[in-house]
Amino acid sequence: MDAAIFLKLAPLHDLANGHLITAAAIFARLSALFMFLPGLGERVMPVRVRLVVALGLMAVLLPAVSGGVEAPTQPSKIAAMIAAEAVSGALIGFSIRIAIFAIQIAGVIASQSLSLAQLFGSNMSFEPETPISTMLMFAAIVVAVTAGVHFEAVSVLIMSYDIIPLGRFPGASATGEWAAGRAAFAFSAGLSLAFPFVVLGFIYNLAIGAANRAMPQLMVAFVGIPAVTFAGLVLLAAGAPALLGVWLDLMRDVILELMARQL
Repeated sequence: MDAAIFLKLAPLHDLANGHLITAAAIFARLSALFMFLPGLGERVMPVRVRLVVALGLMAVLLPAVSGGVEAPTQPSKIAAMIAAEAVSGALIGFSIRIAIFAIQIAGVIASQSLSLAQLFGSNMSFEPETPISTMLMFAAIVVAVTAGVHFEAVSVLIMSYDIIPLGRFPGASATGEWAAGRAAFAFSAGLSLAFPFVVLGFIYNLAIGAANRAMPQLMVAFVGIPAVTFAGLVLLAAGAPALLGVWLDLMRDVILELMARQL
């Protein structure tokens, strides 16, 4: 009697085993995305929150993605499938994270222009940051989460299964070209966002040079550094809303580009 019951339940065991492997692969892509996603991917975000969100989205995506997918049974193929999903999720998340890197670079450039680059304090990442970079990054993450960027990122992830099927690695040549383009975008966008502070720093250095030539005996740095720092802080307070608005447009452009042309 017991043997007959186990024989009848064997097909259910095989079906559940296949779905578990597919669910693990989807969870790998989601986890890699959340590792880079603004807001959910920050160091200050509790791991339990990210785990619950990833498990919930995995349960939503599993019926839509698992249709017509035959899960592998060999351990090597299962490991390759999960690794491919992790790489795909990391690429999508990193492409969105590029916008955060851009505003971090803008904050570093602004701090150097205002002679505040040596002041390091608490930050949201694993590396020391300047105060302006930390403030801009925190404000940008708040703006991104308030604008619903994480929902748009999940939409990109769902669409990515049409471009990068479940268990398939992205193309190596396309990935290399994409990575180079993303790095160039981060630096160019960061410099563009910090351009007003670069202009202010250039004017300061020009004025200091002229004053030093006119009055060599005067310690112009003691007068100029507080002046440029005060002017830069006033510029930051006045221009931060517009800067964050431009940055949010850059973030949306990155997401739209991902939707239009993914790896």
